[in-house]
Amino acid sequence: MLMRLRMALLVDDLAFRFNITISQVSSVFTTWIKFLSKELGVLIVWPSKLQVKKSLPYCFKKIYPKCRVIIDCSEVFTETPTALDVAAALWSEYKHHRTIKFLVAITPRGAVSWVSPIYGARASDIHIVRDSRFLNQIERYDLVLADRRFKIREELLTMGANLAIPPSSAASMQMCARDVRQTSQIANVRIHVERAIRRIKVFRILKQEMPVSVLPLADDIVVVCAALSNLQGLLIV
Repeated sequence: MLMRLRMALLVDDLAFRFNITISQVSSVFTTWIKFLSKELGVLIVWPSKLQVKKSLPYCFKKIYPKCRVIIDCSEVFTETPTALDVAAALWSEYKHHRTIKFLVAITPRGAVSWVSPIYGARASDIHIVRDSRFLNQIERYDLVLADRRFKIREELLTMGANLAIPPSSAASMQMCARDVRQTSQIANVRIHVERAIRRIKVFRILKQEMPVSVLPLADDIVVVCAALSNLQGLLIV
């Protein structure tokens, strides 16, 4: 199971290596990915506000002292399903490929603290935030850092929280000095979520085209990969 996650080996390859049948490989993978998803899920921890504050890196203390979490979405290429409705739901105009998406939330220290269920590429980032119940994790006075695609300020304000995203700019207008400075500040701290996603995607099953046969297990795969990335990085906060 771990070899398939880490190296994205084909079931035929694994069957040959271990001298078992292809159906046995599929059975072992399905059984263990579901088991480890439940057992290792405890490594994906949503820390308390006090824990986050105590471990806040200096770069956050100086600019974003109330930051609770940084969020971003990641996409994984998939094979083309035979069902037309599923294929349409997975089509990504941005990637020009069929993909699945999931939302990742990390602590300012870089540990994965929350992952969403899997969505088709046609689901917008805002829809995933709302539908995945991520907002249930947010508390009063929290600050969420995100990319400018996440226009969720109103939802956060109703909860007494706030959002920090790079300021928008019209294509024909030059950004003012304050907006340039703010964009740079957010980019400097948002790099932590990009690094966290890269650690998750060290597992090649999330870097290559995911087989259609594995799609029903995609939620469990993402949870296991995220949990193992926390374990590898010793970043459980």
